[in-house]
Amino acid sequence: MHPQFAELTPRWFKRAFVYTGSIGDFRYRFDMGKEKGILHTAVYSVYCYEVAQDRQERDFPWDEAGVEELKQWLQAKYDQFSAGKGLAD
Repeated sequence: MHPQFAELTPRWFKRAFVYTGSIGDFRYRFDMGKEKGILHTAVYSVYCYEVAQDRQERDFPWDEAGVEELKQWLQAKYDQFSAGKGLAD
């Protein structure tokens, strides 16, 4: 698992309401939203979240199991992107 994903824990998400990060052109965004206990997650490439044409989004519970599922999803999307297959499902 990529080190940037491995460090994610439910406590880590208390840092900010919206957090963005990237590994090269692979970008990701976490948004706590107004709903308690939900992590709105998106992956995209090259452009900012607001204009990205290849944005993929998914919600996860903000608990241990949800964060583990989120990490696996991020890693799968990163592997797909790194293999040159883009972010399409």
